[in-house]
Amino acid sequence: MDINIHSNGDQAQDSTLDGLEAVKANHQGAEAQRLIIEHAGLLRPEQLSRAANLGVGLSAASHYVHYMGDTYAQSIGERVAYITPLASAAKLGMPVTLHSDAPLAPPQPLRAASVHITRSTRQGGVSTASEQLSREQALKAITLDAAWSLGLESEFGSIQVGKRADFTVLGQDPMQVEGAQWPQIDVWGVVLGGEPKPVK
Repeated sequence: MDINIHSNGDQAQDSTLDGLEAVKANHQGAEAQRLIIEHAGLLRPEQLSRAANLGVGLSAASHYVHYMGDTYAQSIGERVAYITPLASAAKLGMPVTLHSDAPLAPPQPLRAASVHITRSTRQGGVSTASEQLSREQALKAITLDAAWSLGLESEFGSIQVGKRADFTVLGQDPMQVEGAQWPQIDVWGVVLGGEPKPVK
């Protein structure tokens, strides 16, 4: 079975990574398991490297950055740089996906992706600009990497021969729209079983 662990904070991350290393070392077939850290708040660089070596994926929420980023900066100071370090994770080749943790943030994938492109805070600031995702990385986080986190990347997450013809059709190409504007992109409709179904 795959392992998803809600893990935040220094000691929690160390304990989680120790446990995952033990699973990998002591259980036959564990190399095929998906290991996913949910939220992944406050991951130091050495912890991120350990996670990458274990093949861990991150499933992050947008509210840590947008709604709480400035508060974290006040309460933990320079360590706010380690809050949800998705760009660093992507550079290490880790699967990165996003969730809303609704009702703490709206269940809107384009809005969550926008937050991690801009690292914008609700007060108008930027939380750790070095961890901004590119538009391509952010789109992958809500499509192919999201499917990977569910073990469904062979069925969903990208449009290619052999996968289900079920996907959302947007009114604009996100690669041609600034990340801050992604929440305003309209959903034209969906394709289900290869059949287009417009919203209007």
